[in-house]
Amino acid sequence: MSFARPRRKHLSRRTFLRGLAGTAIALPLLETGLENWAMAQAPPGTVTAGGFPKRFIYLFHPNGTMPEAFWPVAGANTRDFQLKEILAPLEANKHQLIIPRGIEMKSAGGSVGPGEPHQRGMGALLTGYPLQEGTFVGGDGSMAGWGDGISLDQLIGERVGATTPYKSLQLGVRADTTAPTGEVRTRLSYAGPGQPLPPQNDPKDVFDTLFSDFQTEPSELAALKKRRKSVLDATIQQFEQVNKRAGYADRQKLEGHLAMIRDLEIRLENERVTGDACYAPAEPEAFEPDSEDTMPEILRLQIDMLVTAMACDLTRVGGIQISNAKNHIRYPWLESLGDGHNLSHAGPSNTDAFTQWVKRDSWIAEQFNYLLTSLDAVQEGEGTMLDNTIVIWINELSVGNTHSQTGMPFVMAGSAGGYFDTGQYIDYIDIPHNNMLVSIQNAFGIESETFGDPRFVTGPLTGIS
Repeated sequence: MSFARPRRKHLSRRTFLRGLAGTAIALPLLETGLENWAMAQAPPGTVTAGGFPKRFIYLFHPNGTMPEAFWPVAGANTRDFQLKEILAPLEANKHQLIIPRGIEMKSAGGSVGPGEPHQRGMGALLTGYPLQEGTFVGGDGSMAGWGDGISLDQLIGERVGATTPYKSLQLGVRADTTAPTGEVRTRLSYAGPGQPLPPQNDPKDVFDTLFSDFQTEPSELAALKKRRKSVLDATIQQFEQVNKRAGYADRQKLEGHLAMIRDLEIRLENERVTGDACYAPAEPEAFEPDSEDTMPEILRLQIDMLVTAMACDLTRVGGIQISNAKNHIRYPWLESLGDGHNLSHAGPSNTDAFTQWVKRDSWIAEQFNYLLTSLDAVQEGEGTMLDNTIVIWINELSVGNTHSQTGMPFVMAGSAGGYFDTGQYIDYIDIPHNNMLVSIQNAFGIESETFGDPRFVTGPLTGIS
């Protein structure tokens, strides 16, 4: 499954609830990976001034853009800009955007590591590191391995995911037909160096994982919670009795398990957030996840379930990966029947390819706007869930036909609880993309001024916070 804690991948939420409804929590159960849940609750910078959790989301699509139709028209200042054709669908949420021009993905440069631009771009996009050596064959025959660091989403997930059932979700839309193995051009999220996390492409599997136990009656859930609380209390008493007779080394181990038990108490209190925005969505019908005909429906389902999961506080970190760097797909619902990879590499002189690519990018912008609007529909105090979230739209290239990684077409949205000053189009000059990752981690209270390979960082972006 596509969760950030690979050791939990076979322990569904329903199985977990049933397990805790039993009569005892023995050490073998504790050693199945649940001890990784023992993290501090609400570290500084992870909750807004209004008491709502901050969240992080990325949306990816591949192979660059057409700059002529992408970049806004600048006005007298950073707040005075007009959206052009590709970004026009974002007009209603323009005040929530930060569009940084002049960002270069230096950590994916050809002189600093193995691989070709698509490989390097995918591996460095969220990690900020060049690739490892390896045997994955790129489009030009180049050889490369996996990304060489933890990705931004996973670093944030470690910080904000202390009380949520899932540290993060990685969702996909025709993102990979070779999961769970994959290769570097099909992965974005990394638990650590050489530890890629596969995207989950089938919305029915996502639904079953996240929402299947929402069918449980409230009275039954209350009874389960009461029994689990009793089990935890009894377990704590047993640990205290054993601890009196244990040696130093065993006491250290027992104290670690006791900390985990107390963490479980917190999680069980937060296992279901009830409110107007938290509901079980309709179970999706069975789709062929790699069909070009169902791609629009699958993407909307993935967006809806991710937003609902965040409204229910099942997770605070998620990503949606549309296709991958190979991108040999068509968009028949747009009457765009060319191979995606070839279209992106044709360049603006090929008017048909240019028209098809702009149409595709505009459609992606519509879906990004749908995601923003869905987040903005969830009221949180005086603001909305979008106000308390940072969303980024990312790509592994800037221009397909040149394989350039300068002028990366990134779009940020949401202020992370007022941390970012949105509604701006800022033209930077030759700034490493790691700086953007630094700014985002800072928004979650991670105060370091570096992220990824320190050779490609000069600090956070200026003018946005």
